[in-house]
Amino acid sequence: MKKSELATPAGIDHDYNFLSGIERDLEKADKSVAERGLDVGLNTRPKGDQSQKMDWQFSAAGIKVFRAPKGMSRAKENKTHRSKSGNKNIIWTVEWIGTDKSRTLSQSSAAEPVYRIHPLFESPTSKKKRKREVEAAPTLNSGPLEVTAEPTAPRIASSETNSNIEARETASSGSKAQSHEDVASGDPLESHPDPASTGISTENRYTFFLLRPRTSSNRRVLIPLTSTDTLGDALRGQTVEEFPTVYYFPAATTDLPPEFMLDEEYRKEEGEQQREFEELMKDVDPEILRRLKDDGSRSRGDEEVDSKRILDVLKQDLGGL
Repeated sequence: MKKSELATPAGIDHDYNFLSGIERDLEKADKSVAERGLDVGLNTRPKGDQSQKMDWQFSAAGIKVFRAPKGMSRAKENKTHRSKSGNKNIIWTVEWIGTDKSRTLSQSSAAEPVYRIHPLFESPTSKKKRKREVEAAPTLNSGPLEVTAEPTAPRIASSETNSNIEARETASSGSKAQSHEDVASGDPLESHPDPASTGISTENRYTFFLLRPRTSSNRRVLIPLTSTDTLGDALRGQTVEEFPTVYYFPAATTDLPPEFMLDEEYRKEEGEQQREFEELMKDVDPEILRRLKDDGSRSRGDEEVDSKRILDVLKQDLGGL
């Protein structure tokens, strides 16, 4: 609209209609929130790129996420996103590492229990289907079974796409199903006993531990997880690097391998080291501490001066072009 037309009746009508449209959109949004019971806090996220939106989502869920440098493999592997269904759950990329160092990536809903999103979890439906396939296999060939020299590929847990995960989230809360998508190979199912044959319930078949990133220890620090907790509850208050790394061990494992330590033990060691440091600092001459502080301040000041000089030189060079 031209500037000369702003003060005319047509211009006023145009502005009025524009403002009225905004008000109607706001009223519709408020009504939608009230009727559908949406979480306003999760839907009023700040604008920005996808990583900024997800960082805000993580903060709302009580999870701290360290970002890996762009281009690193861990950053490329991270497919964590927000569910498109009404409940707006986080669909996490989860790294699973077994006792044999096998590594599996899955896409897992934050609303599912930890044991159900485990790559080796087999739902009752899948188990019955596999049993039927095994029983029907001999009838498919009239002749004797042939033994081939080529090894068969290892089986991995049944996979589901993101759309299947999100479609199931819209169903009633009473119908729970497995929600993960394997994107890398894991342990062969044949190498693990069936829960029914061992007498161990599915949720107690393994013990799960979350890896604590960026510690000062040369051992991997593990945080115990409750298998029946949802992934979202298990991660609340924790820190991950790009996405969670979960180690799993057979339930019969009594002691962790030597390259691991529990978070409780790590915190205890950290506390002891901090106390030793504080005791040492008590014996240091305050004058020495003051000099060290002054030297540090002077060094930072020199760096700032050098930076300013470099900037001035660059400005002069650019001005001469």
